[in-house]
Amino acid sequence: MALDQAQLREELIAAFHLDQVPEEKRDELLEKMTEALLKHIFLETMDKIGEDGVKEYEALLERQATPEEMDTFFETKIPGYNVFIRQVAEQFKEEMTKAI
Repeated sequence: MALDQAQLREELIAAFHLDQVPEEKRDELLEKMTEALLKHIFLETMDKIGEDGVKEYEALLERQATPEEMDTFFETKIPGYNVFIRQVAEQFKEEMTKAI
């Protein structure tokens, strides 16, 4: 998954005004948000690739496919996968903003 976590961190800090939060608490919040986002991306991805895609994904996991093979798999199943990930991340930030 080609998600720039440093950029994501900065976007979350800006979106939720976490620059004013003490560093220890900010890091804790960012860790939880990032974990929730990655789970959200995973679920959206599995939904998008469908049952057959999930089976192929599980087979790749079983044979311990390389990150490059995984990237190729996801790009094949979801053309423009990086754009898809970015859209899911943006949707997540919007949902989180509404919830707060």
